[in-house]
Amino acid sequence: MPVKLEHILKRVQALPALPASAMRVIALTKNPETNIKDLQAVIAQDPALAAGILRQANSSYYGYARRISSLQDGIMILGFQAIQGLAMASAVAPILKVNLAGYEIDQEGLWQHSMLTAMTAKKLCKILKLPHGDTAFTAGLLHDIGKIIITVYLQEIGSYILKKINDSSLTYAELEEKVIGFGHATVGGFIAKHWNLPPELVSAISYHHTLPSEDPHPDVTAVVHIANSLANTMGVGGGVDSFLNPLEEKALARFQLTEADLELLMAEMGELLSDPSLFG
Repeated sequence: MPVKLEHILKRVQALPALPASAMRVIALTKNPETNIKDLQAVIAQDPALAAGILRQANSSYYGYARRISSLQDGIMILGFQAIQGLAMASAVAPILKVNLAGYEIDQEGLWQHSMLTAMTAKKLCKILKLPHGDTAFTAGLLHDIGKIIITVYLQEIGSYILKKINDSSLTYAELEEKVIGFGHATVGGFIAKHWNLPPELVSAISYHHTLPSEDPHPDVTAVVHIANSLANTMGVGGGVDSFLNPLEEKALARFQLTEADLELLMAEMGELLSDPSLFG
């Protein structure tokens, strides 16, 4: 029997608020009057956030030749928008580092999958020369946030959904919607709204499995859809649904991407996976 909306919303509202320090950093990066010293002063008050930013700044993903040892250098080199994404990563890491029994994802799995999707989405925007790299990073980071709620229901009916996959033309995400009443993508959109995140993030999270015919932010949504599929293909942090939500051809057609393009991107991202600082 489908779950009632009120039950889902109660679980959404019970989620912890995002840390004030990270939200302050995000607000500052959006303010055109903010300077480096303003941002540095706030980040320095949160040692965990500061350490996370420096660790990421020195990771192979950003690829700087010299070591970045100070917050000032990190902010100057990465830029405000990248700092915004890293602050969000710091804020949601404790929420994403959970064991999701319903999806058969271990404690680090969702976090690693989310980070890889975020980094791949940003990289894809760079390749395609799209101006949405940092937005795509945050959307990729949060795209599966709804799983932390839907996993509870899957512990009871997950085996039924897997059985129905064989008897149906529906994807796993579509069966979540049909059987439970709400899929993890839809619930993720509820969470994004609950946290007062921008509309483009709500759209990308809500539709990262099934691209809608009308979407005010289609590029970001399509990029996250592709990045999520590639992260699944690379086998990082995926659950039982990893290969049961296929990549939609219209997403590739939107950017005229070929299979060879995807293989090159996966190879490039795969070289980064040995760097432990990526998932710190």
